[in-house]
Amino acid sequence: MKDTMANEPETLDTLRRRVDALERVCAEAYQLAGVVGAPVRVLDNLAAAADGLPLPHDSFLPIALEDCDAVRERPVRLGHAR
Repeated sequence: MKDTMANEPETLDTLRRRVDALERVCAEAYQLAGVVGAPVRVLDNLAAAADGLPLPHDSFLPIALEDCDAVRERPVRLGHAR
């Protein structure tokens, strides 16, 4: 991660651009999390972060692959494909 403070003080405009970029990344991550069926606490935090709102959960961690619908349902879908 880049340490911008060591290089130059950030202007208000720079900080706004960073916040906009981070909110966009959270919105994109929300879409991905929805596709894989991530737990609701993940979706809640990403949606809030994308909208610049307070996070409803302190963290969505820990999380395991099996917590996501796409992974948990994979054996069933493979069984149907056979």
